[in-house]
Amino acid sequence: MEYTGLLRSYSINRPLSKSDHTYQIHQKTRLDISLSYELSVIKFNSNHMEVIDKFFKWKGGITTICTLLLLGIFTLLLITAHGAIFTCPDEPEAWALLLFGMAITSPLIWLLFKSIRKEINYTHYPIRLDRNNNKIHVFRQNGSTLSADWNAIFFTLSKVTGNHWEIQGHILKPDNITIIETFSFCSLEVGEEGRKACYHYWEFLRRYMEEGPQSVVNEIKAILPIPPQKHDFTWMVNGFIFTFGNNGLGLLTTLVYIIITIPGRWLAMRYSKIPHWPKEIEEQSPIQPNDPYFRDATSNPK
Repeated sequence: MEYTGLLRSYSINRPLSKSDHTYQIHQKTRLDISLSYELSVIKFNSNHMEVIDKFFKWKGGITTICTLLLLGIFTLLLITAHGAIFTCPDEPEAWALLLFGMAITSPLIWLLFKSIRKEINYTHYPIRLDRNNNKIHVFRQNGSTLSADWNAIFFTLSKVTGNHWEIQGHILKPDNITIIETFSFCSLEVGEEGRKACYHYWEFLRRYMEEGPQSVVNEIKAILPIPPQKHDFTWMVNGFIFTFGNNGLGLLTTLVYIIITIPGRWLAMRYSKIPHWPKEIEEQSPIQPNDPYFRDATSNPK
C-alpha cells in the first residue's frame, strides 16, 4: 500500500527535477516490450478508455488500520476512565492520568478520523484516456475534474515512499518547467526491477492513445465491473492475485490481506460516492453504436 496523493499531497509549484527528466517517458516513443493492463480497465471503446486510480485495489486498508487503532485507543481510555470513576475516584492521580491520556490521544484520534474520511470519499478516481480529442481527464478527490492535452502532459516514472515507483503525469505552467498538478496511474512497483515493470503498463496506455484500440484490445482479459456497482469482493480477490501472483506466497498474502480488510473495505465502499463525469466530458467522447472495440463488464468470460 502506498498513499502519496491521498494522505500526503504531491509536491507542486516546483520546477521539474533532475529525476523527472531522467525518467521521463515520451508519448511518441514506442517501446518494444510486452504489455500489461494491470486489471485496471473500467471502460473500453474506440473513443475512450477508462482506468482505475492507484488507491482502488487497496481501498479499505486505511479504514481497517485506523479503526483498529481507534478501538485500541478508546479501550485504553475506557479502562483508565473506569479506574478513575469506580476504582479510585478519590485519587487525583487517577483523574490526572485520564486527562493526560485524553490530551495526548486527541490529536491522534483526530488524525485517524481524518484519514478514514479521506478514504471514504469516492469509490474510485477514474482516469479517462480520450482518443477522440487527444486528451486525458482525471477525476479529482474533491469531485472536480482535470482535463489536459495528451501531448502537453509531462509523463515520468517517479519514486515515492517505500522504494515504490509509479507513473506520474505532471501538468505544467506555460513555462514548461513548473509543475502545477500531478496525477498518477495505478501501476505501483517496488525497486529497480519494479521501475522497469512500470514501462509495460505505460506502453499499454501509450499504444491505446497513439496506435488505437486494435493495438491493445487483445491484452484485456476482463473489465472491472464499476460503475454502477460499488464493489464485488470477487474482484478484490482477482485484483490481489493479479498483483501478487498465483504462487503460494502470493495467494497467502492475498488471503491474509483480504480477511483483515474485509470490514474496512465494505465500509469504505458502502459509504463512498460513485464518481460521475460532467456532461461535457461525456459528450466529448461518446460511445459509437456497433463499436467493434466496445468492452464492458458484460463482455467478461463467464
